[in-house]
Amino acid sequence: MPRAPGDRHRERHRRRHRRWQEMKAEREMWRRMHRGRQHWAPWWLHARMRRRIVAWFGVALFAGLYLGFEIARGEWRVWQVVVVAAVMWGASGAIAWQMTRPLLLAVHAARDIGDGKLGTRIPVSHDHDEMHILATAINDMAARIEAQMKEQRQLLAAVSHELRTPLGHIRVLIDTARDAGGRAPAALDEMEREVIVLDDLVGKLLAQSRLEFGTLDRRPIELGTLVTDVATCAGIALDAIEAIGDTRAPIDPTLVRRAVANLIDNARVHGGGAVAVRIARRDGQVVVEVDDAGPGVPASRRADAFRAFVPSAGGGLGLGLALVSRIAVAHGGGAWIADRPGGGARVGFSVAVV
Repeated sequence: MPRAPGDRHRERHRRRHRRWQEMKAEREMWRRMHRGRQHWAPWWLHARMRRRIVAWFGVALFAGLYLGFEIARGEWRVWQVVVVAAVMWGASGAIAWQMTRPLLLAVHAARDIGDGKLGTRIPVSHDHDEMHILATAINDMAARIEAQMKEQRQLLAAVSHELRTPLGHIRVLIDTARDAGGRAPAALDEMEREVIVLDDLVGKLLAQSRLEFGTLDRRPIELGTLVTDVATCAGIALDAIEAIGDTRAPIDPTLVRRAVANLIDNARVHGGGAVAVRIARRDGQVVVEVDDAGPGVPASRRADAFRAFVPSAGGGLGLGLALVSRIAVAHGGGAWIADRPGGGARVGFSVAVV
C-alpha cells in the first residue's frame, strides 16, 4: 500500500533533521579537539581522510581535463596517454591502501577485543585526525572493559573464598551436633547435604575465577593416576577405570581434578551413575571419558550442555559441563558428548600433551 504524500514529507523531514544533527555533532567534536588551536580548514575538512579524498578527486579531475584537452589538440600520442593513466592508477592504489590500512588495523583490534584479548591497543597517531579519534575511543573502551572484568573476577574470587569459611564452620557444627546425639539426625543429614552442594558450587566458582585470571599452574602430571584418585574417591570401582598408554601431560592438577569430578557428578545426576572411566592418549592429546548408564543425550541438546546457566533437566544452572569445556580449552583441548556403545552417554574432554 503506497504511503500518503504527508507521510513521505514527514519521512524526508526526519531524514534531513537527522543529517543536520549528525553534522552538528561532528562539528562540535572537531571544535572540542581543536579547542585553543586554530585550523586552516573549515570544520568539514578537519578529517584528514576526507581532505585526501577531496584533494585526490581534484587532482584526478584536472588531470583528466588536461589529458582530454591535449588529446583533442593532437599533441599526445596513445602510448603517452597509457603511461600517464597507468601512473595515476598506481598512485590511486597507493593512496587507497594508505587510507584504508588504519581502518583495517581498527577492525583487527576490535575483533581481538571481542575474542577476549582485552590488552589489545591501537597505536595512536600524533595527528589529531579521525583515526586518532577512532584509536583513542577503541583504546578507552578496551581499558574500561578490562578494568570492569578485572574487578568482577576479583569480586568473584573474594566472595568464593569468603564463602568457604562459614561453610566449613557449619560442617563442624553439624558434626558436633551429631556426635552430641542430636535429636533430629535426618535434619542434620539434610543440612550436611545442602552444605556439600554449596561447597561444590563454591569450588566451581573458584575454578571459574582461576580461568578468568588465566592463572594456570601447569606441570607434567600422570593423568591416569590423577583421574583414578578422583574416581575412586567418588565411589567408582577400580575395575571400572582404565588407563591406556602414556597419559602424562602438562596440566593444572587442581583444574583438571575439578573437570573430572564434574564429569563423574554429571553422570551421577543425569546418567544413572558412571559405569566406566577411561584415560587414553590419542593424536597428541590425552582424553578422559566417562560412560554413564542413562538414556543418552539427544544430538540437538549436546551443544547446550556445555553452555553456562542453561537449566538442566536435573535442576541446576549447567555450570558443571560448561566448566569442563573451559578447562579443556585452556589446556589446548576440547569437550564432547557422544553415544556409548550399548546405550547411555559418553562425555569426555581432552588436554594437549605439549
